[in-house]
Amino acid sequence: MAKAGVAAAVLAPFLMSAASVFSITFKLREVASALGASTLEVALAITLSFIGGAIGGVALGALADAYGRRLGLFTSILVFSAAEALAGFAKSIWLLYAAWLSVGFGVNAENGIAYAVIAETWRGGRPGLIGGLTQGLYFIGMFLDAALSFLPWRLLFVLIGVASAATAPLALLVPEGAGRRGKAPPLAEIFRGGLLAVTALASALVAAAFMYTIPLATLAPDYLEEIGAEALWRLALPLLGFAAFALAGWLSDIFGGGRVVMALAPIGLASALALPLAGALSAPDLAAAYFASSYFAYLGVWISELYPAEVRATATNFVFTLGRVMGGVGPALVAAAGLPWGLSLDLAACSLAALISAALLSRR
Repeated sequence: MAKAGVAAAVLAPFLMSAASVFSITFKLREVASALGASTLEVALAITLSFIGGAIGGVALGALADAYGRRLGLFTSILVFSAAEALAGFAKSIWLLYAAWLSVGFGVNAENGIAYAVIAETWRGGRPGLIGGLTQGLYFIGMFLDAALSFLPWRLLFVLIGVASAATAPLALLVPEGAGRRGKAPPLAEIFRGGLLAVTALASALVAAAFMYTIPLATLAPDYLEEIGAEALWRLALPLLGFAAFALAGWLSDIFGGGRVVMALAPIGLASALALPLAGALSAPDLAAAYFASSYFAYLGVWISELYPAEVRATATNFVFTLGRVMGGVGPALVAAAGLPWGLSLDLAACSLAALISAALLSRR
């Protein structure tokens, strides 16, 4: 029963965090028209959410290590919920930017603390599977946004914000055993002794995962539409992503996180190299790329397990900092390089980086 409560405290806010941060992607043109801005200017809010996430992850991760997981989760949920709802009242593009920076601040902090909670609650009992199911909720959050996209954008943002805030009390179900020391741990602790190499390698792995997954998920649907692929593929890929994330998490519990990355990265490399030449087979090739991205599912939980409890939330969020920033700028950089070659080069480089960093990290 205790673990069921923790599962609810992790899964429900995580789902709403995904719905919050991706809700704007379904309303770019509508928001742009209402605020007198271009869609490109509105899309900049997505980049700002990743930058806000890099800051919020470290700040609220330290709060969770200092004063407990409950307070960290509760605060982060309230931040992104309030920001999402207030975005519905934005009268200018600058107010929207401020709101979406704050959405990212809370969402990414909540995600990082959730990884630490999963690692501590399910240690020795399928943390990878739980982590994979949790991370896979990002795809379900996108479906929720799509299902509600018929609503006016202001109403949509307010409803999602209010629904997200309703999940905040679930944070009280999280056990308060780990990470409570009355003061924030010095950031330098994650660079001392053997943790220095862990932090460096984990940061490289996470950055590769973000630069692989975010441009892929962002640009693949448009590319499929451009080449005239069946619309069914654009619906099937997110479902494949959710199933693959759960499978990868389960496999990581059996074989270890590093080995699963080393098995999936070559699939990503092969699909990346084949993409410019795939032609009519581009959709199945991208499906293979989606499958290869599934090691992202358990990274947060696996990395959390590499650190002692007193710095776990801080360390996990710090390791994700570079990845969050790169995830924010990645789609624009890849799109500027052109499709399919830009995406192909990005996926290939990130697959190699993930393979090398995971191999070295597994030896720690």
